[in-house]
Amino acid sequence: MNLARVTLPVAFASLLVLGCSGSSKSSPSPSAAMNVHLVDGPISGFQEINVNIQSVEISGSGGWTVLSTPNKTINLLHLVGGVDETLANGATLAAGHYGQMRLVLGSGNTVKLADGTVQDLTVPSGLQSGLKLVVSFDVAAGTTKDVWIDFDAAHSIQVVQAGASNRYLLRPTLWAFDKVATGSISGKLTDAGTAGALAGATVYAETLDASGSARIVRTTTTDASGAYTLDLLPVGATYYVVSQPALGTTTVQAYGAKASDGLALTSTSPTFTYSTAFTAAPTPGGISGNLTPMATSSQSDQVNLLASLATPTSGTHTFIVDTAMATVGSSSETYAFANLPVGAYSVQATRATLNADGTVSSSTSAVQPTVVTASLTVTVNLAL
Repeated sequence: MNLARVTLPVAFASLLVLGCSGSSKSSPSPSAAMNVHLVDGPISGFQEINVNIQSVEISGSGGWTVLSTPNKTINLLHLVGGVDETLANGATLAAGHYGQMRLVLGSGNTVKLADGTVQDLTVPSGLQSGLKLVVSFDVAAGTTKDVWIDFDAAHSIQVVQAGASNRYLLRPTLWAFDKVATGSISGKLTDAGTAGALAGATVYAETLDASGSARIVRTTTTDASGAYTLDLLPVGATYYVVSQPALGTTTVQAYGAKASDGLALTSTSPTFTYSTAFTAAPTPGGISGNLTPMATSSQSDQVNLLASLATPTSGTHTFIVDTAMATVGSSSETYAFANLPVGAYSVQATRATLNADGTVSSSTSAVQPTVVTASLTVTVNLAL
């Protein structure tokens, strides 16, 4: 189911906020219903990400209403490519306006790494009372509202190294959408030289704010035929489809990045198609560096890789072509981007800090430009 991907982003129907408090109340005179579904986006390096969800709650003028008590552990990596987990089905609630939701987590949260080992996934104490989303849903009497929550695991797990072992911390990035008010973009990515499908390529749906800064709204990967679908895109906004494929395992083939024209999704035109062919890039390089000061136990850092791309007819803009969570080591915090086509890039870090009152504040580093050359990894350090 994220920013550059900024912390506390306005997501049309929701705003990311971490941590919350409050007690649950029964909904008075329920006269409407709500379904809640959980989805996620792709992430590499893990076989499973298991999160125990105890309850789903929503808050309106009458206080907190418990929509459901799933009390089950869900593997988020099963919830990609159009698959979802129903958390609440036909839950009754009072008609009216609702401004907050939260997922209350239980114990037993784990990650299964690429080598098959299972590690605990630590939930910071500030999030024990629930993962909170600020939303804006109007529920009319006699209707059923369908809500979809994107957990976005790719931007929710911080790796903290400790000697020969690692700790995995949950720093949730959650988005909620009203299904009725969303659209989608789909298409197919191919190799310009062979016309073959580009399977497993990461694809972003991005928006640009008034200053031209990009934000990733949804992420997906292409299937075996090179096809993709970016769904749950709130209507009333213009989206750009961005991808810079790097495919393979032992030998990686990099491709030059491309961006679509701006696609304006509306309630009358909620779907678009964008297919394109990518040119293989020989002898890629990379970018890596340190982040200072190091993130504390209440912080997490995300680094965005930026590139200026010319769209077919919508002009040239700076887009996010890759993004990664930084790794906190025993004496340094690092990030890295590999298999990058030769060319000009910029990098920028965003730090999220969980405050004692459960709110989240954010800060960003300066945008640091650099040039990637063949077979070399350039060092770019970032200060927050």
